[in-house]
Amino acid sequence: MVIKNNQQLNLIFLGAPGAGKGTIAKELVKNNQYFQLSTGDMFREQIKAKTPLGLKVIDITSRGQYVSDDITNELVQNKLQTLTKDNQKYILDGYPRTIAQVEFLETLEFTKIDYVVLLEIEDQVIIDRISKRRVCPNCSATYHLESKPSKDGIHCDFDQTELIQRKDDQSDVVLDRLKVYNEQTKPLIDFYEQKGNLLRVNANQNINKVYNDVINALECVKN
Repeated sequence: MVIKNNQQLNLIFLGAPGAGKGTIAKELVKNNQYFQLSTGDMFREQIKAKTPLGLKVIDITSRGQYVSDDITNELVQNKLQTLTKDNQKYILDGYPRTIAQVEFLETLEFTKIDYVVLLEIEDQVIIDRISKRRVCPNCSATYHLESKPSKDGIHCDFDQTELIQRKDDQSDVVLDRLKVYNEQTKPLIDFYEQKGNLLRVNANQNINKVYNDVINALECVKN
């Protein structure tokens, strides 16, 4: 589904791990020419390249923790400068995650966030989604054992690489990630709600319904 009003917005997607932020963002990129700025993807690129930062990120995320604000802020700032220069509208997926990151983002005079989309979801739905998620270590394609399996359930449909479960998708780590989210990220909801640009969407539903609800919410605020 395409947003009917051609005017695009700079967006933030908020929500717990497994809420569907990345999936919805990818659909908006495909159908509406947004750029998805995913801190998770940026970190995974560093990991795949085996850079010093990538090795540090592996150690941090394997324990269910977040990468430090300083590292994350620098990566995001550099990318946002490029996108703004190119007049490219974007979706921030996985950033900001802390009040400190929000405060940093607010200081960037060259960028403006129009709306924050909050994908609200219950913990048990999250655990089910993430623990059954599988990814291709080669091309990063994502699958789900029940709702979106690969053709044979074992290999990637695109390059036939054997699928894996990321360590931070295992049930015990998911619980740690939810704890960190509740402690660090939920205060952001209050910040943006007080600012008046928060849009709430029920993410417990089928992902296609969630996507349509996001589109409808954005169309309503743009009209």
